Amino acid sequence: MMARFSHTSRSLHRLFFLAFPLALGLFLLLPSTSLAHAILLRSDPARDAVLSSAPGEIRMWFSEDLNPGISKAVILMANQHLADGTSAVSSSDTREIDFTLQNGLPAGVYLVIWRTQSADDGHILSGSFLFKVANPDGTVPNQVISPTAASNLLGDTTSNQFDGTTLFSTLMIALVDLAVVFWVGAQLWHTFVLQPARNKDSEQPTLDQQAEQRFQQHFSLPTLLIILLANVGILLGQSLSISNGQLGQAFSLSVLHNLIANGRFGTYWTVREIIVILAILVATATTFTRQLPRLIKNWLPSLNLLLGMMLLIAVTLSGHAAAVGSNDLIYSVLIDWLHLLAASLWIGGMLYLSLIYLPIIQKQTNLERTRALLSILPHFSPLAILGVIVMAVTGPFNATFHMTSFNQLLDTAYGRTLLIKSALVCAMLIVSAIHVFLLRPRLLKDYKKYAQTIHEGESVEEAKYLEGTIASQTRRLSTTLRWEPILGVAVLICTGLLNVFAGTLTPVNVAPPAQQQVTTVKPYAGTLKTSDNAFTVQLTISPNRFGPNVFTVTARDSAGKVQSNIGVTLYTTMLDMDMGTDSLILQPDGKGNFTGNGDLDMAGNWGLRVQIRTVDNKLHEGQVKIVTSY
Repeated sequence: MMARFSHTSRSLHRLFFLAFPLALGLFLLLPSTSLAHAILLRSDPARDAVLSSAPGEIRMWFSEDLNPGISKAVILMANQHLADGTSAVSSSDTREIDFTLQNGLPAGVYLVIWRTQSADDGHILSGSFLFKVANPDGTVPNQVISPTAASNLLGDTTSNQFDGTTLFSTLMIALVDLAVVFWVGAQLWHTFVLQPARNKDSEQPTLDQQAEQRFQQHFSLPTLLIILLANVGILLGQSLSISNGQLGQAFSLSVLHNLIANGRFGTYWTVREIIVILAILVATATTFTRQLPRLIKNWLPSLNLLLGMMLLIAVTLSGHAAAVGSNDLIYSVLIDWLHLLAASLWIGGMLYLSLIYLPIIQKQTNLERTRALLSILPHFSPLAILGVIVMAVTGPFNATFHMTSFNQLLDTAYGRTLLIKSALVCAMLIVSAIHVFLLRPRLLKDYKKYAQTIHEGESVEEAKYLEGTIASQTRRLSTTLRWEPILGVAVLICTGLLNVFAGTLTPVNVAPPAQQQVTTVKPYAGTLKTSDNAFTVQLTISPNRFGPNVFTVTARDSAGKVQSNIGVTLYTTMLDMDMGTDSLILQPDGKGNFTGNGDLDMAGNWGLRVQIRTVDNKLHEGQVKIVTSY
């Protein structure tokens, strides 16, 4: 047992000496990523600017390099028509979008709607801002732009609905993760668990050799083809998001080419495909070549393991781990890579055990199956335990790079999915504990007792009884071993959801159903209390949609009397994404109400903070969350 553990320990050292420099080297050689989205930093004209004359050009500056084939802007006028002009990423600044107007703009209100795809991580984002052009006499036309007309002009990239596009992207990501974890887990099994018998005089291959042959002949090539095709599906998911789910546009060669050829997302996607194609060539040669040269045959496990480690790195660099701030990037990527490697050790290993090894030993007698399980599981347990520990440690660390508060665990799709994934991992731990600490020790004890009974020639009846008990326990252990990878598949599906939701932490079902449909959205009306309970605030937001809104606040003291001799400031913060905090000073209307016009730049989860300043210069604050749709 100690010799086996020592061998496994040395093997694991070789694994990490191989994988860690490979991960670090590929990370340093390939272009690095930075922020999670290309966020609008400033514009000319500025948000809510009132211009004395019409501009000839609208300029916008973002936080990241932009994919010029996808990033664009349009200008919506109050008559619901689009302004004539063209938008493009600046040739001199890859973080700038310029909209050049072909005709002058008359006095009025204008809504600039933009869409960006980050060249760093491939994530897509949209938003808007208002500006106004005054009449020659300095007055501003009293016009309103319908948020309904503004919706989906550039694709609804911030929808909080789990629509067909989201479902398709989730399925593709989950398929890639599942197939990668299984294929890499198989390479880890071949290298660190299976120890094929090298007896040249044996006419029949050992169980370990049969397992390798079963994987190579029936699973290796199909699994790699699934990775290849599902990776194409991930690209189509991006294209569907851009085209707002329109299949004709999603399959446009120009859109797909822009996704691949522009930006680091395309680079990482291409690297993934190249690695998979190389692995397919190796698997094809192994499957269809009857007799490989001994040298090549000896090097195949190491080559497959190398390709597996490279594939894990490429998946990590093109996943949601790369969508963090530049200060945390290297830590996030390495932690996510360790998390994926641990999943291959544990979940991938359990899938291999269930799909490859257990069917092989089913052809053996009951006692031979028992002997095979008791022989192979001690080799796999150190890998599985290491995978459990690494997943348990890296999972929470990985989440901290994407979440800023515990409230997001319940208020956002990312947080809720993370809770479900954590529960599934806990269930896997329970199942693992049952077979490691309960079922296997009992089986080992009874098997040793049976062997001793046979060796000492004791009662035949007792031997038959023990043989029946061992057969029953072996079946129970095999069934338990099959449950664990099923839970693992569910964990990987959750990982696919986390990749989809990580970019925006989009909330779901936070608001009443009436706020989820564009045609039935009603103005928000709610009450809140300041933290010191000095004031009760009635807040109204109309129309409570993406774009321009009117905010109205009425404040009452503890006696219920409306207060007018106060100052009111409203602060709005987009909770799904770091876009800063905007302030709006509300003006009294002479009737005890305070109103102001402001923008909610995108649909999603917003945090509003009402600040009241009394005549004694004291501040009283209250907060509320709302969900805004298109």
